[in-house]
Amino acid sequence: MRILDKLLIELINSFGISGKEDEIKQVIKDYLKEMDLSTYEDDAGNVIVKLGSGKSKIMLCSHMDSVGFIVNHMDDSGMIKVDSIGNFDKKNISHSFVRFDNGTLGKIYACSKGVFIDIGMKNRKEALEKVREGDIAYIVGPYLKVGDNNAISPLLHNKVGCYILLRLIREIEIKDGIEVDFVFTSQGEIGGIGARAAANSINPDYCIVVGTEKARSVERSDTNIAVGEGPVLKIMDNSLIMHRDIKDMLENAAQEANVKIQYSITTSKSEGGLVHKERSGIRTGEIAVPCRYKYSASEMVSIDDIEDTIKVLKQLEN
Repeated sequence: MRILDKLLIELINSFGISGKEDEIKQVIKDYLKEMDLSTYEDDAGNVIVKLGSGKSKIMLCSHMDSVGFIVNHMDDSGMIKVDSIGNFDKKNISHSFVRFDNGTLGKIYACSKGVFIDIGMKNRKEALEKVREGDIAYIVGPYLKVGDNNAISPLLHNKVGCYILLRLIREIEIKDGIEVDFVFTSQGEIGGIGARAAANSINPDYCIVVGTEKARSVERSDTNIAVGEGPVLKIMDNSLIMHRDIKDMLENAAQEANVKIQYSITTSKSEGGLVHKERSGIRTGEIAVPCRYKYSASEMVSIDDIEDTIKVLKQLEN
């Protein structure tokens, strides 16, 4: 039976809503500092680590930010109306718990009138002493081990991607003549702003986005992607067809690592769909960890799928 890595738990527990990624950014920087690695932060708020040097450049990226809520109104009874930062399905978040940046806790209620947060105040005046318009909040809850190898938590997307990159930085061996840029990108949930900026400044030969992909569940039977059956190569979505060179690279790496892979064709959009348009065009693809109940208060992933994704990416240049 696997246990949850301390680093993954720290990432899960860190505040990192789009546009306010300071807390998760610090967790990432502290981990890299332990390895005595230099990092730099660009004007878009991306954290970037460069390993190796040479004419061939590979960019591996995963966004740091999570979906959340921003306060837009408080009524006389003290109920707080919020808008979403990123995409949520209302039925998947109603009655979840949230934490504001200042530590204030509350409960979400979603209905036909919108999404509201109750922080237990009697009226608007009391509520304004705790929270103000423009404040942001995110879903909180326990992280749990279920079965032998599965983890459940809010906001696993895309903390899992950041965890994979950090593990790779520690474990990967870079061949001579190759530069690998690891990019923890900002504002991925609201337009991929960080990924686009990084791709434009780094100008890599290849870009591989590391993320999660919706998996089959009781309420979602329109996909064959399964948790525990290996990482997913996202062949096509509404914004990107994976470049043939990257597909070949990842398939060869999976074969070398003896890892089973899955394939997806979806109607979603991804950061890769933005990155590949930068400069004169960047060869781009995405590898993802299957995730049940994505964008809910209880996302589920397999630790085995995470480890297999790391194994594949470690084989890229072997």
